Amino acid sequence: MQPTLRRTIGRFQYFALGFGTIVGSAWVVVLGEWLQEAGPGGTVIGFLAGGIFMCLIAAVYAELCARMPEAGGEFVFAYRLFGPKVGFFVGWFVTLYLIAITAFEAIVLPWLLQTLWPGLRQAVLYEFLGESVTLDAALIGLAGVMLVTFLNYRDVRLAVIFQSAITYGFVIVALVVLVAGATSGSAVNLQPLFEAGSGQAWWLGSLWIFVNTAFFLNGFQAIPQAIEERSEGTSTTTVARVMIGCVAAGASFYCVVVIFASLSTPWQALAGAPLASAAAVSDVVPGGLLTTVLLLVAAFSLLKTWNAIAFMAARILMAQARQSLLPARFARIHPRYATPATAVLFVGLCTLVGLFLGRGAVLPLVNMASICLAFTFVLACVALWKLRRLEPHKVQKFSVPGGRVTLVIGIAGASAMSCIALIAPLIQRRGVPVEWVLIVCWAALGWLAIPRRRATVSSAAPSR
Repeated sequence: MQPTLRRTIGRFQYFALGFGTIVGSAWVVVLGEWLQEAGPGGTVIGFLAGGIFMCLIAAVYAELCARMPEAGGEFVFAYRLFGPKVGFFVGWFVTLYLIAITAFEAIVLPWLLQTLWPGLRQAVLYEFLGESVTLDAALIGLAGVMLVTFLNYRDVRLAVIFQSAITYGFVIVALVVLVAGATSGSAVNLQPLFEAGSGQAWWLGSLWIFVNTAFFLNGFQAIPQAIEERSEGTSTTTVARVMIGCVAAGASFYCVVVIFASLSTPWQALAGAPLASAAAVSDVVPGGLLTTVLLLVAAFSLLKTWNAIAFMAARILMAQARQSLLPARFARIHPRYATPATAVLFVGLCTLVGLFLGRGAVLPLVNMASICLAFTFVLACVALWKLRRLEPHKVQKFSVPGGRVTLVIGIAGASAMSCIALIAPLIQRRGVPVEWVLIVCWAALGWLAIPRRRATVSSAAPSR
């Protein structure tokens, strides 16, 4: 009998998986940029609007997941509804996005720790894309790769326990630190509420934040990847509701961060600061203790996001291998640990390669991930539209509210995000963007690979 994935994840673990992936450490780094572009009021409006839209996208994923409860997410949706070739390229590019994010996390972890302890900056190994790659950064990143790979290889229960402990601990500590800063501040620090630190119209910055919620509220897709591993008492309806709740909670958390940080310190002093969240609480306790605590929390938060993204990457590789679109070894389940062991090790190896690209690769990795993300949102909405036409009378336990109107809004909004994400790298720098080159090369590799794989219509996933 072939080993199968272990069914052990309940609703609270699903929430930790989704919310923990959405809210990583990026908010610590980019809060100053949010305030610079839109001010506190404009930032909150951008996240509220983006949160509503992303809840809609999450609801689309939730219905698709309830109809097709198989690990693989976007790949499964595309494969079932548009055929093997479309499915292959969707899986191919989602794999690129997920591995790019694991590499991003591996690069940023030592960056955060070097900010806490500048003495860590030792022994420059080489320069790449205008940034130094140091020995300590490589060693810290390597330790992170080993930890995350071990958690995902050894047992899904271990990975989920780690994810839950870090997620719920992170929420408590982060909110305590931010509340401490806010209570020592004043509402006057929020004024003027609607004004950009850059001097441009605040609503332009708010629109920019709305568009980028595709990245900042991304991560709920970790839940569909784990749908086969839900516990016996957890229904697909419960999973669907948790998925939407994660996005709402993530948007709310970002709004709270912006308001509390701006209460603690005049927001103009934070606008454009590289670590604005840490700066906001630096003077609350003598010696900058809260700043140290917040940066440590951000580092641990990064680990939970990294853990979840690696979890997703391994399962989408497994899903593609089940349909013979990747080597069969990626679909093998470890007989003792009940994990896709080969896929987990492959993700760890790719992350290690990405780690040695250094900080200069951070922006290209983020932009490349954003492009892939936005296009998958379009695909999910179109897939659900087609599925409803194919099965118009099938009764569902969970359905996206609003019918076709909701799907039209989702397709239009996700298409706009896709276009902006594709053009943004061209605006950010001169010449042909690195992201475009990487995406074209990846597509070319996929085109060469697909004729060698014969896709089968049957799934190796166990029926539910």
